[in-house]
Amino acid sequence: MQAVTKSRFDPIDALRGLAALLVVWLHVTETFMQLPVRPAGAWLYEVAASVDTGRIGVVLFFAISGFVIPSSLRPTTAPGTAAQALRVFAVRRFWRLFPAYWVSLAGAAVMAWWLQAPLSWAALAANVTMLQGWWGVPDALGLYWSLRLELVFYLLCAALFYAGLLRRPSALAGAIVACAVVVLGAVAAKALAAPDTVWPEAWVFLPLYSLFIATMFWGALFRCWHDQRTSGTAPAFSRGVRLLFWLFPLGIGLGPLCVPLLLHWVPSAPAAPLWKMTIAQALGVGLFIWLALYWRQPSRLWLWLGAISYSLYLFHPLVFYPLFVAVRDGYLPALANAPMAVYLLLSVLGSVALAAAVYYGVEQPTMRLGRRSARHEGLAPS
Repeated sequence: MQAVTKSRFDPIDALRGLAALLVVWLHVTETFMQLPVRPAGAWLYEVAASVDTGRIGVVLFFAISGFVIPSSLRPTTAPGTAAQALRVFAVRRFWRLFPAYWVSLAGAAVMAWWLQAPLSWAALAANVTMLQGWWGVPDALGLYWSLRLELVFYLLCAALFYAGLLRRPSALAGAIVACAVVVLGAVAAKALAAPDTVWPEAWVFLPLYSLFIATMFWGALFRCWHDQRTSGTAPAFSRGVRLLFWLFPLGIGLGPLCVPLLLHWVPSAPAAPLWKMTIAQALGVGLFIWLALYWRQPSRLWLWLGAISYSLYLFHPLVFYPLFVAVRDGYLPALANAPMAVYLLLSVLGSVALAAAVYYGVEQPTMRLGRRSARHEGLAPS
């Protein structure tokens, strides 16, 4: 295991690993529940499904992105312009995200071919861009949708940075309010529309996506509050911003209590998914606050899992799903009637091993390449 350097942001780094494992937990157990014979220890799935650990992990990832990304876009003392700083940001983000993503896409294409459901060349080409969902092309792996949302957040941060607003708490609070307006507007439109209205998929998910983006901007506000609290390096909050900063997690936490009202207002809304979504959102935000503040000394294992968390998130379907198919189709008779805990353990260990290989073999070299490319812009530190 690689040595991990301690820093004041250790809890945030370790949280990445926890977020990835929460996602893996749900995906693995819900898949192995599809075996012809229900595995012993199915409570592992029931617990994960009841609180939606996958959504909790995604909420953690989005809050972490808010904490980290805006602070990486900052003015420098070197000669240059905001446009140059944005080019540096784009170069480093490209090399951080796309190489490992392309490797996972290649793996997804091989897995689809192995399952005799090969991707078309057009679908594969669209997936290369990471923007396929905007064009109505299905994701090669279902989890790719979250990466597109990250790209949207990057673009919004870049726009605020170019306007000189990204470091202003009032601008971040304004972005949260704008997302809330979108959420309420989409819900109101659905409530007032005819019951038989057919909604485009993008519109159906608009409230949820807007809530996730609001969570990212709240994470950026949390970073401002954290920096002001620990080092006095961030602008102080105005009274209104401070109120919104504390009301956002409070409102998220009270979300499950608002579900009956929403069901009354929008009768066509599905009750169970709404309950699960609001509870998971509340648990994700609450877990972020608690661990970011009180997880003082994460172990080296958690920091290492945080380091490989991007690959762990991307590649775990390429481990557990072939394992599931092999068990289901009788290729691994020794595992035919294994407990759910065995399937989960094998999937986690295999996913961590593959993620580590990709991290050291792909992520680290391409991140170094990104830093070298960024230095050519004349703004990135050495």
